[in-house]
Amino acid sequence: MWSDVRRFLEDPGEILERLREQHDAADDAEELEARRKELAKRLAAKQAEKDRYVRAYAQGHISEEELEAYLAELKNQIDNLRVLLASIEVELSERRERTALTDTTHAWLLSLRKRLDEVEENTPEGFEKRKQLVGLLVESISLGKSQQEGRAEVQITYRFGPPPDSVSESEEDVSMPVVKNGRRS
Repeated sequence: MWSDVRRFLEDPGEILERLREQHDAADDAEELEARRKELAKRLAAKQAEKDRYVRAYAQGHISEEELEAYLAELKNQIDNLRVLLASIEVELSERRERTALTDTTHAWLLSLRKRLDEVEENTPEGFEKRKQLVGLLVESISLGKSQQEGRAEVQITYRFGPPPDSVSESEEDVSMPVVKNGRRS
């Protein structure tokens, strides 16, 4: 078990690559930010349009019925713009959370890799540290038999991210990514 965890910590390559891909995907947030700004401008323009209709009514250029029709249509348009704007805000917020999680997970894995020698000492303390590290990194272990060869198969599901006690209260609801690593023994 420990040798598999050690290999994972020495080379979490696929995991770090996925994290980099997620981080790179978050770079298109500029496009979302531009869309958010454009929608905010359109919303402000609709508010200004509403003010113009009210002034036109006050000056006697349009009737009360026309004003009501214009305002009802504007209300629908403004509501739609607000819904679109809110959805973009949610997506931007989710991207910021994913980026923060990616950065934290990446830093945590690198920190664990740097301290690997500490836990490999052949002492009771070293054994205890390895045990704790396995408890932090391993979500589950499944044993089974390979259907093709009939050999024992061990599937280790890793979780990674900062240990629960070092996660801030604002991050507690953010789920940590889980990665499966199948291995035959």
